[in-house]
Amino acid sequence: MNNEDTPDADDGEEDFDQEAEPQQDAGADIDLSGFMKSARQTAAWLNSIDKMLEPARRQIRALESTRRAIDSVMGPGNVVYQAALDAQRQYRAIAAPVLALQSDLSDIYDWHRRIDDVVRSVSLPRALLDQLAAAAAFFLPANLSGLDTEDLYTILDLGEDDGLSLAWAPRTEIVKALLPLSTREERYALLTERRDDVLDDVDASLQIVTHPELTDMVTILSAATRTARADFSEGAQALAGNVLETAMKRHGNAWIRRTFPQVFYPPRAGHHGTIGSALDDADDWGDLTLLQFKHFLVLAGMRSAFGPGATQDTFNRHLSAHQASPDAYRPEFVLPAILLAHALLRALNQDLTRPDDEEDDA
Repeated sequence: MNNEDTPDADDGEEDFDQEAEPQQDAGADIDLSGFMKSARQTAAWLNSIDKMLEPARRQIRALESTRRAIDSVMGPGNVVYQAALDAQRQYRAIAAPVLALQSDLSDIYDWHRRIDDVVRSVSLPRALLDQLAAAAAFFLPANLSGLDTEDLYTILDLGEDDGLSLAWAPRTEIVKALLPLSTREERYALLTERRDDVLDDVDASLQIVTHPELTDMVTILSAATRTARADFSEGAQALAGNVLETAMKRHGNAWIRRTFPQVFYPPRAGHHGTIGSALDDADDWGDLTLLQFKHFLVLAGMRSAFGPGATQDTFNRHLSAHQASPDAYRPEFVLPAILLAHALLRALNQDLTRPDDEEDDA
């Protein structure tokens, strides 16, 4: 039975959608005192709810800014923009009953519209715009931007069926080529055909993983990609599987529990039990939130990677480590194993607290 990390405490709480008070001339005819009072009361109430939504804390202050950035950079037809709008509507649906106790909702929304108009007309420094656009990475890996909703849910299904993750790698072109294929064998064959491109994309993506607790694993996974290029498929699969196991043991289980705190996890659950509990709670991908979607892109293929049993038609880390055989080590398993380990490292790199973050919070 695997021992699991104890979930770490998250960073300090943040209020959602809080705008700075606008500067007004003495003759301005908008009285914001009643609104600001109700906003403070609403914020206090939302803070109590926010404790139950720990995975969203780090991103929640940036949601409105990110929505505007996506609007200006990508346009309203982009799927990420639409998801951000959905999240904003959900927040307003929660806040509206409380706000209504203090003021007329029509006045509140009229004020919000005026502020939106002002913000849209303000020229922002290029560096700030770049930061806002980069925040979209919290919601969707860059290689999947531009895909429609149906494609994104298809990718979740393919991940679970094929035991792989398409988050952050490979490139969009390869992901799109996988979608119309009807069988796992065809998809594995395409990945194998494009092996060097897939490995190039993984190597480039691993350059983003700079957290000090992950750099050793990045080194070993980079060795796995070099081993795969040299056509030593068994060695590449073994290295990738060991990185996946190490990442799960050190940080992965705790990351899953922090990300999905509402899930019931069996006592002393191992990797498979923890992963399976989170995936089962998704209820066939029904009503996924904006922040959960990316995490499920990482998790979808991991159930089969840690699944029990004596044989399997997808990569299985348990079998390759404890029941090594030619059946457990197959050339078509190499890229799925590398993609799984890579996706988990990318997710952990965004999630783990860095030493400089702790100093800032002190």
